[in-house]
Amino acid sequence: MSTDKVENIARVVANHGTELTLATESGDRIVASPKKKLGLIVTGDLVQWHPEEHGNARVTEVLDRHGTLARTDRLGHAKPIAANVSQLLAVTAPKPPFDTLLIDRYCIAAHNIGADLAVVINKEDLIDGDTAQQADDIESLYSKIGYPVVRCSVKQDHGLDNIRKILNDQVSILVGQSGVGKSSLLNALLPEQGIKTGPLSVNSGLGRHTTTVTNWYDLPNSGAIIDSPGVRQFSLEHLAGVDIQAGFREISTLAASCKFNDCSHVHEPSCAVLDALAADEISAQRYQHFQQLAGASDPSGG
Repeated sequence: MSTDKVENIARVVANHGTELTLATESGDRIVASPKKKLGLIVTGDLVQWHPEEHGNARVTEVLDRHGTLARTDRLGHAKPIAANVSQLLAVTAPKPPFDTLLIDRYCIAAHNIGADLAVVINKEDLIDGDTAQQADDIESLYSKIGYPVVRCSVKQDHGLDNIRKILNDQVSILVGQSGVGKSSLLNALLPEQGIKTGPLSVNSGLGRHTTTVTNWYDLPNSGAIIDSPGVRQFSLEHLAGVDIQAGFREISTLAASCKFNDCSHVHEPSCAVLDALAADEISAQRYQHFQQLAGASDPSGG
């Protein structure tokens, strides 16, 4: 390989810590080491790189990002997970139990990075008498707010075509708890990739992390999909209260009609949000989640 310092552009398709896997403009996969002081480089980033001696490659610059999905780290700072994302697919399932608070966290994250969001109710073959109403309520709630909702089952080969339609022309990231079937879903969409899957823990009923690295996959027709490790928590404490409210689109719309600009929607008179809540025009659960998350956020957002 030539060692001329010609800068090339590539996509980061996986980050393995000290090494990155890049997809070059010619479609090749190469391993590269990042130049020091570039900061955290994540899957989805576009970078400049050049070849070095002995077949090595060096990343020298990270190009401008948009749609950077991040979560709060242990120091309270935003830690990027993936870059240049245009859509979040919030995957939930009856096992492990449905978690609408986590879905609402993803709604906030999507809004704040300017990305679309769709809710995927996976493992529909496991829905029974105890969880059927929960699944129906989730579909009704998020559809009413304006989010696409897809119900699917990999085992029954049900709903996958609807997911393919949502994925078209988007850079989507699969997010959700460990064990909700993200990797199985990705395997059904891209069977040639042979993506590793794993069972739920027998003792806890919670998912094990079968995806340990965030990976980028090009889709056959258009767009791409990013598979991220499952989580049990997705903290957004680095966001300000105003950003949390903006992520609850129905509450944010109503807040414009409140008497006070700094209305907390808890006790103030002439609060359009409280009026709508009393009239059952908005979800009590979503309102509770809003208050819970807004109370935990950093008022300054920093």
